[in-house]
Amino acid sequence: MAFIDEFKKNAAEVADRAKKKTTEITNIAKINLNIKSNEAKLAAVYEEIGRLFYSAEREGVDNTADIAVCIMKADKFVADIAEAKKELAKLRKVKTCGECGAELDINFAFCNYCGAKQEMPVEEPEAEEAEEAEEVEEIVEIAIEEEADDAE
Repeated sequence: MAFIDEFKKNAAEVADRAKKKTTEITNIAKINLNIKSNEAKLAAVYEEIGRLFYSAEREGVDNTADIAVCIMKADKFVADIAEAKKELAKLRKVKTCGECGAELDINFAFCNYCGAKQEMPVEEPEAEEAEEAEEVEEIVEIAIEEEADDAE
């Protein structure tokens, strides 16, 4: 019986890890898609700004208000892209060097390209880890109770 219980436990752990990894990969793909979509929209806005500026210069039309609106749209896309890249880096457990822009492991204290000192991440307990700890505690309690019942 112990072998079967151990096998079930190991199978459940493997399935749980596979589920987490699949969720992580799916989230990374969604963020990458979001980045690409916003980059395409940003390129279209840049093109519109160029067209408006060209027509203003060539035809003497005042497109200042339209250009300002396009710039605001571009700023929003740039901010959205930057935020998505931060989220992606967090999921991939990497960071960007503030000096040279190299991609580094989140735990590196110094950039391995330029040597710049890096800010170390502050560990934030994740909700999943807390839930896992609670589940482990429940399982241990149940096992202790079962062992006590078997001893009687």
